[in-house]
Amino acid sequence: MKKYGWMTVLIPVVVAAAFLPLATAFGANPIQEGTQFNYTLPSPVSTQVQNYLGLKAMGPFKVNDVKARCVVIELMSSTCPHCQAAAPNMNELYERMQTDPQMADVKFFAIALADSKLGVETFRKEFKTVFPILLDKNHTITHSLKGLATPTTIIVSTKSAKVLAVHPGGIHNPGGFIKQIKFVEALDAMDQSK
Repeated sequence: MKKYGWMTVLIPVVVAAAFLPLATAFGANPIQEGTQFNYTLPSPVSTQVQNYLGLKAMGPFKVNDVKARCVVIELMSSTCPHCQAAAPNMNELYERMQTDPQMADVKFFAIALADSKLGVETFRKEFKTVFPILLDKNHTITHSLKGLATPTTIIVSTKSAKVLAVHPGGIHNPGGFIKQIKFVEALDAMDQSK
């Protein structure tokens, strides 16, 4: 039988203890399912976006102001390589939502965190985004969601402002994500009817 010295046991424990705070810091998501998404969102960038979201005014708004059953919000940054890689799938998600009759009452937009107007405009041109991107100009949401990995896509009820689902990372299967939207929306409707 082989004897293991105290160093053989101690070294893995020390290494694990050293990396645990890092894993926790990077893995901690400030947005969780079931929490409230009561942030004041940036103004629409155009009257077309205002009309798409069904907003009464061009100013800042809350998710409750959007004329829809729920909203899908991608929290992203124009400089994030994962957001850039996900852009074609997010375009496909938006286009599929526009043509699916069951998704007629669900709205989709992105919020650019820690970004600039030039960065967002460049991103829109480079990746030919078809979905609205709102700019967190004052970095209010950015500071509130410190530590959030981008992209993160959330589904939020407009009735209760409750986060119904959180998807960290890029959306790789737009059709599968639409099924998830329909599923969590149905669960939310059953929960609200109680």
